[in-house]
Amino acid sequence: MESILSEQSATVDELVEACIQAFDEKGTLKDASLVRMFLMMHPWYIPSTDMAKKLVLKSQEESCSEELRTRICHLVKYWISEFPAEFNLNPELEEQIKDFKDLLTTEGNERQSQLIDLDSVPSYKWKRQVTQRVPSVSKKRKMSLLFDHLDSTELAEHLTFLEYKSFCKILFQDYHSFVMHGCTVDNPILERFITLFNSVSQWIQLMVLSKPTAPQRAAVVAHFIRVAQKLLQLQNFNTLMAVVGGLSNSSISRLKDTQSHISAETNKVFNNLIELVTSCGNYSQYRKRFSECSGFRFPILGVHLKDLIAVHVALPDWADKEKTQVNLAKTQQLYAILQELAVIQTTPPSIDSNTDLLNLLTVSAAYWIEHVEMVKLIQLFGVDQEQNWS
Repeated sequence: MESILSEQSATVDELVEACIQAFDEKGTLKDASLVRMFLMMHPWYIPSTDMAKKLVLKSQEESCSEELRTRICHLVKYWISEFPAEFNLNPELEEQIKDFKDLLTTEGNERQSQLIDLDSVPSYKWKRQVTQRVPSVSKKRKMSLLFDHLDSTELAEHLTFLEYKSFCKILFQDYHSFVMHGCTVDNPILERFITLFNSVSQWIQLMVLSKPTAPQRAAVVAHFIRVAQKLLQLQNFNTLMAVVGGLSNSSISRLKDTQSHISAETNKVFNNLIELVTSCGNYSQYRKRFSECSGFRFPILGVHLKDLIAVHVALPDWADKEKTQVNLAKTQQLYAILQELAVIQTTPPSIDSNTDLLNLLTVSAAYWIEHVEMVKLIQLFGVDQEQNWS
C-alpha cells in the first residue's frame, strides 16, 4: 500500500484494490492513510454510486474468495462509519448498499451482511436546511440590537459559536462542488457561511456608522478592536478576519475626526491585527500563527478555499490523456487541505452559549444589512464632514 502512495499515478481499479487489501479478514486496517484519502477524494474521479457498483460486482465474481468478500465488506463498513453523510444524503447510494446487504443475506453470508449497518447512520438533513431563526428574548436579561449590553469577551465568544455552528454544516460535498464550479452555485450551505462572514463585516460598519457623534463612533471602533483581540485569543481567525475587514473599510477608515478619538495604543493593537491577516506573502503571518495553534482553532476559510482552487487549477485530475491514471500528487494535496478542515470540525470551542443571544445576533445582522442603503445615504450626506446625525 505504501508503494501505491509513493507512485505519481494509479488507476481507479488499482486504488480500489489497494483499499480492499488494506484490511485483513478480521477488519483490522493496516494503514488508514490511503483508504481514508481515496474514500474522501474518489468523487473527483468516479461517482460514489459507480464505486459502490464496482465493489458489489467484485464481490460477486466467481474468483472472489470468502476472505476477499469479507475484506470488501469491511471496506464498505469503514466507508459508512467515516463518511455517513454521503449515504444519508445520497438515496441511490444508500439503496445500492442495502441491496448488497440483502444479497449477502440471501446467499447465506450472514456474518458478512452483519458488517454492513446503515440503520446507525444519523440524519444529516437538518444540517442542509437553511432556516431563519426568530429570537425568543428572555425577560431575565435586557438585550439591544446595538449590543451595548455585551462586553467584548461575551460578544467574541457568541460570534465564534455562531460561525462555528455554521462551519460544521459544511460537508465534503460542498467543498467538492465549490472547486468544480469555482463558485457557490447550487451550494446553499457554503454560500450561507460566506454570507455570514460578509454580514459580520458589514454589520460592524453599520454599528459604527449608526452612532451620531465622532466620540461615540470611536468608542464602537475601540470596542470591536477589543472583540478582535479576544477572537485572536480564542484562535478564531475567520471571525477575526471579518471584524478587521469591517473596521478597515474605507467608510470607517476615512473618518478622520473619529480616528482622532481612538488612542495610540488601540491603533497599535489594530495595526498588528491587520498585519496578522494581511494577504502579503500568501497570508504567511496567518499561516504561521495558525500552524502553531492547538485545540480549538477556526481557520480563515476563504484562504483555504483559495488553496483548493489553486491546486485544482494548477494540476490535472488525470495523469494521462486517456483519463485512466489518477494524478495522485493532486489527490494528496487536495486531501491534506480537506482533511485539516474536517478535523477542525471535530474540535468545538469551549463556550457556554446563550440561545437567545445567538438568535438576536442573527436577527441584528440581518436588520442592519437590510438598512445598508440608508446608511450609504447617511455616509453620502454626512460622514465625509463628520457631521452629527440624528
